[in-house]
Amino acid sequence: MAVLQPSRTLATCDECRAVFDPVRGGVCPQCRRLLCGDHYYGSVLRRLQGLLGFRPRCVACREGREPKVLRRR
Repeated sequence: MAVLQPSRTLATCDECRAVFDPVRGGVCPQCRRLLCGDHYYGSVLRRLQGLLGFRPRCVACREGREPKVLRRR
């Protein structure tokens, strides 16, 4: 019996529409979008800061640009 099994729930990134495990990404507290790890953290340093307890923001919010809105299918 495996104690730590991979997640069976998958999510879709609101920025790039890639399917990912929600544990690897997150919801930006500023724009409230569900994002994959690449668009949520952006770098390894930001990911480490998130693990240390800092409240991360997505790449678009940090750069001050308007988040890309893709239509739902």
